[in-house]
Amino acid sequence: MSAIVRVIGTAVAAFGLSMAAVAQDLPIETRIGEEGFESPPASLEQMDWLVGQWVGEGIAGAPALESWLPPTGGTMVGTFVQETTSEDGESAIMFTEHLYLMEEGGTLVLRLKHFNADLTGWEEKDGMLTFRLVAMEDCAAFFNALTLRCDGPDGLVAAVRMKSDKPEPQELLFRFKAVGAALASYDCDGTTVAINNCLSEALGRAKARQATYLEAALGSADNSSDLAEMIRTSDQEFTAYRERECNSVYEQWKEGTIRNAMSLRCSIRLTDQRTHDIWRNWLTYQDSTEPVLPEPEPTR
Repeated sequence: MSAIVRVIGTAVAAFGLSMAAVAQDLPIETRIGEEGFESPPASLEQMDWLVGQWVGEGIAGAPALESWLPPTGGTMVGTFVQETTSEDGESAIMFTEHLYLMEEGGTLVLRLKHFNADLTGWEEKDGMLTFRLVAMEDCAAFFNALTLRCDGPDGLVAAVRMKSDKPEPQELLFRFKAVGAALASYDCDGTTVAINNCLSEALGRAKARQATYLEAALGSADNSSDLAEMIRTSDQEFTAYRERECNSVYEQWKEGTIRNAMSLRCSIRLTDQRTHDIWRNWLTYQDSTEPVLPEPEPTR
């Protein structure tokens, strides 16, 4: 997200984030509030996709690292590290930022301070840069002259409007990738958005396998038989139970950014259990006969 930010009057003059490219030939990402604009209602719950660790190229192509913690007391705390290369070729810190994304007056505001590698500050002792919210959309926050938005399941786009004499808006546009995001397994890691997408994919695999085992059970029971109808009814009742159970898990965690992940894990676990029950009850035999389908393993 962040990096070098300078203010000239009320305009942002520089914001070195990731790929450090001026995006005048790309669609405009930033928005500017009208004079005296009022920020829309917003809460940190709408920013849960930002939680996690992000990596990308920063100033002069050097690595840039950013992290955001889950909300605490109405504030999300973030840190940014811009690296550089020392004279002996080793990585070194160019500067860092300390960021607060805060709930204030029923909306959000982003504040930050810069520090040199020796921890001396750029701003005055009590000074900071402040970005007021202009608009909030799904997986995107538009602050005055600064934009943060999702870029696919594991990416982050950040853009800042530059002060310029050119007639067309000038922006710095940067992209980050989540650390360890969206692995193709149930062992998900990365940002909140990446974890949720990963778990959603795992749930899809779990449900697809459940459907395969259910179809085999119905075939073994003769689809038109009373037993097959009872199996169908029990599966419908299981689906209703899974929804109620995992909705209650979501309710328990609704104040936290992990609410979706907790609910998805509940659904995966119960779906795997249901698939194993189908296999044990209707696809195996009491003697040494091979089961109709292999014993299902936990979803991966």
